Amino acid sequence: MPSIRTEPRQVSWVVPSRDEAVGYVRHRTVAEIRAWGVELADPLEVELVVTELVTNAVLHAGGQVVGIGVRAAKAGAVVIRVSDSHPGFFGGRVSGEPGEHGRGLVMVRRLARSWWWEPLAEGKVVCALVGVGGGGCGGDEDE
Repeated sequence: MPSIRTEPRQVSWVVPSRDEAVGYVRHRTVAEIRAWGVELADPLEVELVVTELVTNAVLHAGGQVVGIGVRAAKAGAVVIRVSDSHPGFFGGRVSGEPGEHGRGLVMVRRLARSWWWEPLAEGKVVCALVGVGGGGCGGDEDE
């Protein structure tokens, strides 16, 4: 699964909608951010957000591909974008509500500085602005 580098400190992948894509993207994301010279204060935070967003996309993509983009944003942060072909968005679990789904988005809300979703012509993209600590992202990029 080759990555596509369109600009410095930006990378994207298109991966098959399969469970094994989650681990691949999780590890590649951390490796790419480190390759930009960013010292990750807590790589687990980035890994957890990527894991949750990609897992949700794999579950809802309906056998299609999933797109992932990571780019340096404001100083000390990255934007993670995960797109799939499913048109709807499931906003997550309400605290105390029974069930198996939606807990991961609660985690994303707590770990990310902010998160949002946008409809696409075919599907949606879910985004998270995640702090990575340490310098190296620069201050000239805006979210």
